Amino acid sequence: MQRKKHLLTFILTAVFMFSFSMSFNAAAREWDLTLPSLKEVFADYFPIGNILEPNEIADGRTTDMFLHHYNFLTAENAMKPVNIARTPGEWDFGMRRLDLMVDWALENDVQVVGHTLVWHSQSAPWLTGDEDGNPLTRAEARDNMERYINAVAGHFAGRIYSWDVVNEALLTSVGAPPPVVEEGWWKDVLRTEKGERDSSPWYAAYANGMDEEAGEHPSDYIYDAFVFTRIADPNAILYYNDFNETSAGKREAMAQMTEELNARWLGDPRNDAPGRLLVEGLGMQAHYWTADLNPINVEMTILRFAQTGAIISITELDIPMGRYGGFEAATEENLRKQADLYRDVFEVLMRHADKIERVTLWGKADPQSWRSEGSPLLFNGSFEAKDSFTNIVALAQGPQIPVAPDAEIPDDDNDDPVTEVAVPSFAGAEAQEETNDSGIPWKINAIACGAVLLLAGIILLNVRK
Repeated sequence: MQRKKHLLTFILTAVFMFSFSMSFNAAAREWDLTLPSLKEVFADYFPIGNILEPNEIADGRTTDMFLHHYNFLTAENAMKPVNIARTPGEWDFGMRRLDLMVDWALENDVQVVGHTLVWHSQSAPWLTGDEDGNPLTRAEARDNMERYINAVAGHFAGRIYSWDVVNEALLTSVGAPPPVVEEGWWKDVLRTEKGERDSSPWYAAYANGMDEEAGEHPSDYIYDAFVFTRIADPNAILYYNDFNETSAGKREAMAQMTEELNARWLGDPRNDAPGRLLVEGLGMQAHYWTADLNPINVEMTILRFAQTGAIISITELDIPMGRYGGFEAATEENLRKQADLYRDVFEVLMRHADKIERVTLWGKADPQSWRSEGSPLLFNGSFEAKDSFTNIVALAQGPQIPVAPDAEIPDDDNDDPVTEVAVPSFAGAEAQEETNDSGIPWKINAIACGAVLLLAGIILLNVRK
C-alpha cells in the first residue's frame, strides 16, 4: 500500500512539474525589441497595423512588441456584432474592456480600425431574423441596423480612425466579369438568401417586403449601412472590406459597387459634404496562399480600385503555405517561397504607396493565427523573425522605390485562379478568440490543471490512510 502511495505521489508530481515546465517555456518566449521597427522602416510608405484583443492589453510583453512595430490596431473579434449585440437593444462592450483598449491605443498614438459593423457571419441573429430563424421584414431589419450602428459607431465616435462598415457582401467566388459590364452587375454577384455558404441574412431581410416598383432592391442594406455610419460617426473613414479581391470578377464587382454607391450618395439629401465620398475606402483582405499568389494581380487590383477614387488598405494580410483546401508544412523550400512572396507583395505596395492608406497584418506570430497550420506570418512560434520579416525590412531599408504612375489595367490581365480562404465557423472563431493572446490562457490553464491534479492526489492519499 505504501508503495502505491509513493507511486501515485510521484505520478501526480510529475504531471504538475510537466505542466509548470510547459507554462514556463511559454512564458519564456520573448519578443526581440532590438529588431527594426516595422512602422519606422515603412514610415515613408504607409502605416503598419496588426490585430489585438482587449485582454492582451494586460500583457506587457505583447503591448511592448505592438508599440514597437505597429501604429494601427484592429480588434480581431471583439468588435464583431455577435460580441456586442447578444441581446436585443443591449450593447456589450466587454465590461468596457473595448473602451480601455481604444483609449490605450489613442494614448500611445495608435489608430483604431473598427471591424466590423455589418456582416453575414458572426452577427447577432436578432438583427435580421425572428425567433424561428425567419427573415425579418425589410423595415424591421433596417430599423435594427440603424439602431445598432447608432449605438456602436456612435459610442466610439471620434475615437475610431476608420470603420469596416460592410464586410464580405459579395460571393466567395465571382466569375470573370462579362466583356461589357452593365450598370448594376455587381448586384448579381452578392451573397443572397439562397444557399448556406454564400447567403446573407441582411440580403434576405431586405428582400422581405421590398417595393420593387419603387426601385427597392435587397442590396440596399449596403447603402443604408454606409449612410447610417456616416451620420453616427462623421469623422471616420468608411471602408468596404472583402477577400479574393485579386480575382478579376471580385475586383470589378467591388469597384463597380463603390462607384455606384458613391454616385447614389451625390443625390442624397442627407449628404452635407458633396465633395466627400460615401464609400471612401476599399479593403483588400489579402488572405493569400503561397501556391497560387501572383503579385501582378495584387497590382492590377490596386490600379482598378484607385480608379474609383477610394483609398485602399491591405486589411488582413497573411500568406500561409499551401493552397485553398490544403495547408503545407513549413519546409525550408516553403519558407523561402513565402519570404519571396512577402517581398514581392510589399514591393508592389511600396510602388503604389500613394494609393495605400495602411497595411495591416492579420496576426502577430504563427501559432496565434486563424490560419496557423500554414505558418502564415512574419514571426514563428518562438516569436523569432522569419525570412519574410527580413525580406520586407531589407526592401524598405534599401533604395527608395519610386511611386508608379497611374496606368490603365491591361485587357490581358493574367488573372489568378480564385484563391479562396476558409472562413471559420462561429464556434471556431469564438475558440480562436479565447486562445489568441500570446499563450496566456494556455499557460494559466496548464498551471491550474497541474495544481488541481496534485491537490486531488493529496486528498485521495489522505482519504485512503
